[in-house]
Amino acid sequence: MIKIISGIILAAGSSKRMGRQKLLLPFRGSTILENVIETITTCEFIEEVLLVYEATEVIDRVKGYDVKTVYNPIAEEGQSTSVIAGVKSSNPKSKAYMFIMGDQPFINKDVVERLIGIWKQNTSSIIVPRYNGKNGMPTIFSEDFKKDLLNITGDKGGRDVIKANPDKVIYVDIDENMAGFDIDTPEDYEELLKQI
Repeated sequence: MIKIISGIILAAGSSKRMGRQKLLLPFRGSTILENVIETITTCEFIEEVLLVYEATEVIDRVKGYDVKTVYNPIAEEGQSTSVIAGVKSSNPKSKAYMFIMGDQPFINKDVVERLIGIWKQNTSSIIVPRYNGKNGMPTIFSEDFKKDLLNITGDKGGRDVIKANPDKVIYVDIDENMAGFDIDTPEDYEELLKQI
């Protein structure tokens, strides 16, 4: 049986701390967001990739990619609204949801497929990567948690679901700390450019 995983890229943030749309900042010949998309669309066992967005400039940039775009008009109400929009728009036959941050440009195929491989051995679980002991992204939630994900609120994503189900969570320590690096401020972006 093929395991259908929906890869949901969260790209509806307002980039307030950056002061401009961080997802479209130049990186490795394209943009931060496009690097994430290119990684996720080449990963095995991700049967569909959804991109949850709010800004039209974001959607204009990704038209050439094989992604299903999901408009979130209430993104300012918090990350939970994008998680819900992504889950609702996913293939009804999805066996799991992988949530990926659009501002995590060093995420790579090896890390993603390692997380998926662990989920395939534990298909009723929640897979959470840890970088330097800190929880990070991307996370995978079994379809068993669909109802829980659809009921989250605020700006916390799936954190409450993780906290409420400690016996179902599998933590995966990732040695490549830069894979978990995300961009929030101009200083973060400067650090990112130093790593190229």
